[in-house]
Amino acid sequence: MSTGLKILLAEDNDVNQHLMMRVLNRIGYEAVLAKTGVQVLNKMDREDFDVILMDIQMPEMDGITATKLIRAHYPPEKQPRIIALTAEVEGREKYLAAGMDDILTKPVQIEAITAMLANISGQEGIALLSEPSSRGSTSLSEFPILENRVLEEFMALLGDEGKEGADQLIELYKAGTPVMIHKIEESSKNGDQAEVLKQIHTLKGSSSQIGATRMEKLCARLEVLIKQSGIEPFLAFIPGIKQEFSELSKKLDDFSATVK
Repeated sequence: MSTGLKILLAEDNDVNQHLMMRVLNRIGYEAVLAKTGVQVLNKMDREDFDVILMDIQMPEMDGITATKLIRAHYPPEKQPRIIALTAEVEGREKYLAAGMDDILTKPVQIEAITAMLANISGQEGIALLSEPSSRGSTSLSEFPILENRVLEEFMALLGDEGKEGADQLIELYKAGTPVMIHKIEESSKNGDQAEVLKQIHTLKGSSSQIGATRMEKLCARLEVLIKQSGIEPFLAFIPGIKQEFSELSKKLDDFSATVK
C-alpha cells in the first residue's frame, strides 16, 4: 500500500508506541509521534496532518481536551480526522461529542486500522469498528497468563522482522512494567487515587497489546475496585500484581526462547 496520508500518533505508552508504529509501517503508512496532548498541538502548529490517532489518557493534556482545542482553534483547512484510541468499550458518544470522528478500541485489530485508513485515504475499504469480545468470568485463573497468538500475529504481520519486533516489544514491556508497579505502590501509600488509576489503566493497555490477558483482566478488576471502594482495600492486591508480573515474565522469556 502506498499512501500520502500524514498521520500523527498521539500515545504516551512505550509498548503501544512500538506496536502501533510497527503496524503502521507494515501496512504502508508512516507516522509522527506525540507523547502528550500538548505535543499534539505543538506539532500541529508546525505542519498539517490528515489523521490523528489519539490516545485518550495522556499526561499533561488528555486526548479529549486536545481534540476540543483542535476543533475550536484551528481553521477548517487544518482540521484532521481524529480517531480515538481507547481500551474502553463504552463511551463512544462522549468521544464523538468532543469532536472525534471515530473510535478504534485497544488492542487495535490490524484489519480495523487498515480498513479505516484506507477509507480515509479514498482507497477501497470500510472502517471495521469491531469491539473486543467479552465474556464473564468469576476467576482470574480462567484466563491465560500469556496468549501467544497475540505476539505470533504481530510477528506474522512484520514478516522477516517479526522475531526482532516481538523481542523489542517484550523488552519494552518487561522494562516498563516494574516502573509502573512501583508508581502504583507509592501512589497507593500516599493516597493518590487518581495516579493509581492512571498507572493501572496504562498497565492494562500495555498488557492487552502483548497478550498478557490475566494481567489485563486483573487491572480491569482493580480499576473497578478502586472506583467503588477507594485506595485502602486496594493495598492488599499489590503483592498479587507483583506475582502476576513475575509469572508473566517467565512466560515471555519462554516465548522469546522458543519462537524462531
